[in-house]
Amino acid sequence: MAIETMPGISLVDLLAGFTTAEPVPRVDVRGIVSNSAQVGPGIAFVALPGIRSNGIDYAIDAVKAGAVAVIYDASDDYACQRVPLLRKQIKAVWVGVEQLERANGFIVSRFFGDPGKAMTVVGVTGTDGKTSVTHLLTQALTRIGRRCASIGTLGHGIGNQLTPDALTTPDAVSLQSRLFEFQQQRCDTVVMEVSSHALEQYRVNGCDFDFAVLTNLGRDHLDYHGSEQAYADAKARLFHDFELNGRIVNADDDFGQRLCREVNDDSLLRYSMVADDGSPVEVRLLARTLTDAGQNIRALTPLGEVTAVTALIGDFNVANTLACIASLVALGLDYNQLDLAIKDLKPIPGRMEMFNGGRDRASAVVDFAHTEQALRACLVASRQHTRGRLWCVFGCGGDRDPGKRPGMGRAVEELADRVIVTDDNPRTEAAEKIVADVLAGMQRPEQASVVHNRQAAIEYALAEAAPGDLVVIAGKGHEQEQIIGNERRPFCDRHVVGQVLQVRHD
Repeated sequence: MAIETMPGISLVDLLAGFTTAEPVPRVDVRGIVSNSAQVGPGIAFVALPGIRSNGIDYAIDAVKAGAVAVIYDASDDYACQRVPLLRKQIKAVWVGVEQLERANGFIVSRFFGDPGKAMTVVGVTGTDGKTSVTHLLTQALTRIGRRCASIGTLGHGIGNQLTPDALTTPDAVSLQSRLFEFQQQRCDTVVMEVSSHALEQYRVNGCDFDFAVLTNLGRDHLDYHGSEQAYADAKARLFHDFELNGRIVNADDDFGQRLCREVNDDSLLRYSMVADDGSPVEVRLLARTLTDAGQNIRALTPLGEVTAVTALIGDFNVANTLACIASLVALGLDYNQLDLAIKDLKPIPGRMEMFNGGRDRASAVVDFAHTEQALRACLVASRQHTRGRLWCVFGCGGDRDPGKRPGMGRAVEELADRVIVTDDNPRTEAAEKIVADVLAGMQRPEQASVVHNRQAAIEYALAEAAPGDLVVIAGKGHEQEQIIGNERRPFCDRHVVGQVLQVRHD
């Protein structure tokens, strides 16, 4: 998007240092976009080659809307073939930039005044845990008085007060405009999730990362990257392509160990759940204590022993907390700041979020788990906090992969003591058909309760569960609506649980 209050910059200055296919005229650029629908008078349109379409095909629309220049990829054969024809069709300033996809982030950053250079920028990457670590770091830094912003799956904003975004890591124009906004709002630190797609597509070029964090690497996005090696190589760019002050790496992860071998300098700071006294790890777990609220995590750091007091549950959140602690150490906090920063860490709303029912009621966990693997991880983690029976209220989305439904039913039957199958987002599919698919994966489907009305299912479970029981409500997490047919109805699992248990849900 364009920022209306931005001062103009000469196209000559904007593209200085980049190899161009033709001389660059001295025209004033008042904004820069890569979406032709956002073009207005004085705006430069960046015509990027894409996966499904090429920006050059929208150049005429951009010029008619007032584009002051069209910047195209001089390395892209298709664009180079189209531009001579377009020049005959419409009068405009056309400038080809070599390797535009790689250069774009730097060009856009320059337009916005290189906002990343004015702040400390932390990039968090990995298959799992990016969102949680970003959330925890933002929370911890805010507690010690830093004005910290974040960008990621849940949106962008200051202090975890977020506005939703479409992508985990936005396009270069949106990303740099977000950084510019944070700079104008006097933020000193930005923590952002960095996806493999964003690294592969060079969207984060120009971000001036100071620190990079690896959570872990599993099998993911092979439909896009083609192989596990290509996926890993894309992630590795964050650690090799930027002038970093610190590289925070999970030493328990195979890919993390590869990065440790490749880096192996003073910028490296490793964390581990399993390392012993003799291991070359800077931050390691000493002990974990389960509590009614979550778990306390005692860790050894270069600053000394610290204890994170958290409302987080699950082994994966131990790793996420260690990543947070290690990042805070790398960021240069002193012992007292670190100790204060990690004293009250809370989960992302709707992600393994515990609601304590007290002595007289069952407690609840609300989670976004909507795959068999995620459900298993959620229930195994929840079992550790269950003194009585473990309940699970869950469903499956309609008009989505029906093949996963039996596996989800099987997982819940194996790991929970009481099972209530309900509606998730049935959309246009018959709710009865979805439930039948779930029950088909169970050995004893007759022992599961079926309550289609989701609110009634949650209320029933919490009413029937005894003190010491734990009720897991899975599938929708932080979502604020339920999709039935083509209608989006206001609905929130967290709100229902908060009302029943009479506990606050921020």
